[in-house]
Amino acid sequence: MQQTMPVAPGKRFRSDEIEISLCEQKDVDRIAEGLYTCFPEVWWSKMEPPSMRPPSQSTRERRLAKRLLPSFSNPNMNWVKATLASTGTIIGIAGWMAPGNPIHNIWRRSATAAYNYQEQMSWSDEEIAEMWEGVNLEAWEAQFEKDDGLRRDVLGDEGHWYLGPLFTFPEFQGRGVGRLLLDWAIQKADATVPVTPLYLESAPTARAVYMKVGFVSVGEHNFLRRGPRAVKMEENEKGKVAEVKAVEDEVEEAARRPDWVGS
Repeated sequence: MQQTMPVAPGKRFRSDEIEISLCEQKDVDRIAEGLYTCFPEVWWSKMEPPSMRPPSQSTRERRLAKRLLPSFSNPNMNWVKATLASTGTIIGIAGWMAPGNPIHNIWRRSATAAYNYQEQMSWSDEEIAEMWEGVNLEAWEAQFEKDDGLRRDVLGDEGHWYLGPLFTFPEFQGRGVGRLLLDWAIQKADATVPVTPLYLESAPTARAVYMKVGFVSVGEHNFLRRGPRAVKMEENEKGKVAEVKAVEDEVEEAARRPDWVGS
């Protein structure tokens, strides 16, 4: 689900063209829009089958935005945005959960109870039911519960940064936005002693992208980074892995296509 070719230097945004900062609550609608725009229909068809969807796309976006809104009150949740300086347009998003948060994905339906969202937001039972209409709750909860279990197996109680999601809007892909959104947390993680691990789920086809900024595979879809060493997998003429070595070249644009879940 990611770009697999390097970003040409001439195509990257200049440092003064992009601003990286934390999102505000008012940005939640843009986040919801981006999730539907950037994530593949095959994934959404599983989670929100067409037969269950409301007639209006705006209704889907409104419901998703409402489900995301309480996460802005979580002190560990960092919604990071890449903004085009010339227009103020949000062109990319990363959701970084800081160390110290329990392993219970904020995307899960069960997060409403786990994080006390209903009381916090003064939601009625009817409001909660309405915001989840159109979602295949069995598939949705199963996916994120599985991801939580795998992360717990790898990290246990160890503090870590967790990425989910990461995306760049299509018209701005391939220009280095994803790298900037990754670096926001990587710099924080590498500044601690010892370094703080970073964890994410991704499609296997994106492994080279993340390995180039130091992530290593710890499962079929999950990747872990412990420190700044970057690695690159090189294949021999038979297509088998011949060597894993340190490299200094730039990471491919991780958010050419988005990452959220491994399958």
